This record gives sequence, C-alpha cells and structure tokens, in this order.
Amino acid sequence: MRFDIVPGRVFPDYQLPDHTLTLRKLSELQGDDPLILTLARGNYCPKEHQQHLELAALYPKIAVAYTQVVTISTDDHHDLQELRASVGAQWTFLSDPGRTVQRDLDIQEYTDPEHNPMIPHTLILKPGLVIHRIYNGYWF
Repeated sequence: MRFDIVPGRVFPDYQLPDHTLTLRKLSELQGDDPLILTLARGNYCPKEHQQHLELAALYPKIAVAYTQVVTISTDDHHDLQELRASVGAQWTFLSDPGRTVQRDLDIQEYTDPEHNPMIPHTLILKPGLVIHRIYNGYWF
C-alpha cells in the first residue's frame, strides 16, 4: 500500500458511484461516525462473500454503535449489486471498475490478472477519515 496510508493520516476522500448509481464521497458516507471500510476483490471471490456475510451478521451491532460501513469493489454496477444482495448487506457499496482506488493506493493483486482485483484491506477510520487501523487481508 502507498507509503502515506498509515494510522494517524487522513484516508483519501474518494468519490465513486454507489449500488444505486449515485455518486458518493467517503466523507459524506462517514459523517461524524467511525467507518469500517473494506476494499474488496469482488463478487467472484468466495472469501469476499464470507467476509461480507460475517459483516452482515454483525451489522446490527455495528449500526447501534454509530459506526458506518462502506465497501469499495472493482466490480461493475451489476456485480456490485449482486454481491451486496447475496450477502444481505445493508450498507453502501461503491463501484470502482476503473480501478482508481487500486491504482492510487498501489494495491493491485498481481496473482489474478483475469479479474485484476485490489489486494483486500479492511480499514478502521476515525471521524474525518483519519486512519485508526489497517488490516491487510480479510477481517475474518
């Protein structure tokens, strides 16, 4: 990952279309709450499904703790909707088929040239998109 993406620094405020095709900024989605941000490989990945199933099961507890969740995936709009629906997610999914985030953060997964996904990461962001923790890989 890019050298300046470390705890204490501000995460980039990406603007991408969500699962309803509405352009959304991370800061808008976060509001004044903590944010769990997953950078996802995509709908094709069974590990991604497992992580998101576990997040969906935990989501009622996350929501009452005034914490937001956002997933950014390299999937196109259709596959993004399919992933969100198949795991029962209630939070916002952002679509990045142009791989803006992947390139900007330098997290291209080189082992899968067919799908060209991001290396999966989970980040915990304090209000203001301030990075609190970074997990390289899946949460589970």
